[in-house]
Amino acid sequence: MTDFSQSFYWETLPLRGARCRLDAIYARVLRDFQGQAEVAQLLGEVLVGLALLATTQKNYERLIIQAQSKGPLKLLVAEMTAAGGMRAYGSWEEGVSVDLSQLPDALLAITIDMGMDRDRYQGLVELRDSLTLSLNAYFAESVQSPAYFRLVADPSLQQAGGYFLQRLPGVLAEEDWELATQFIAVGSDQSLLKAHPQQFLPEIFPDSAVRLHEPQALSFACSCSREKVERMLISLGSAEAEDTLRSEGAIVVTCEYCQEVYRFDEADVALLFAPEHALH
Repeated sequence: MTDFSQSFYWETLPLRGARCRLDAIYARVLRDFQGQAEVAQLLGEVLVGLALLATTQKNYERLIIQAQSKGPLKLLVAEMTAAGGMRAYGSWEEGVSVDLSQLPDALLAITIDMGMDRDRYQGLVELRDSLTLSLNAYFAESVQSPAYFRLVADPSLQQAGGYFLQRLPGVLAEEDWELATQFIAVGSDQSLLKAHPQQFLPEIFPDSAVRLHEPQALSFACSCSREKVERMLISLGSAEAEDTLRSEGAIVVTCEYCQEVYRFDEADVALLFAPEHALH
């Protein structure tokens, strides 16, 4: 498989982690992206962060990482389903340099949607100077468990991947935690992406065996559909739909994630608001 996530743990230590590789998903997200190169890199990083975060969750329907501010960062969002479908979108004000450290009132939100009409869980943290620091802060503040992320994204090569470590409840010396994070931190991005965990993870704690779970296959998947757009138009009401028809000649909606175009002409709108259609 080309795109995947894989979790691992140490048998005798309160320590677990995960790795992922998302080249095909990242390439698909970048295919229609027209923004700044720095935002393209952030798209890869948020996808990697989400894939790694998902390895810590069970019984969810959808996970979402979303960052936005009252400044030039309009929206940075990635979504993942339990089946491994991923998508992402980012928008930054044109002509303004991409710098997370200079954003006013910037927040990072992690949403866990359990589905089946169950309550959503959402954790909020202040957006730090990088997505890596922001995710580390989320685990420290919301999960109350130290974590370390290393996110790699190269838009020019269309490569994305990374590693994640989480310190679990139990006895683990501070110097051992620092040792583990340093193993993930050192080395070039390319060496990290190419390395197999069995090549270097056993070196961190030779006296504790590392166990790898089976990898989960991941892929690009967008949940947009004509039916969802129809429901959106119905919620706006016939008056607004007819106003748009008169001024534009048709209603055209483009999905921000996959660039799928949904077009509704006069006949489509008339059918949409017909009494027999509303019954369904």
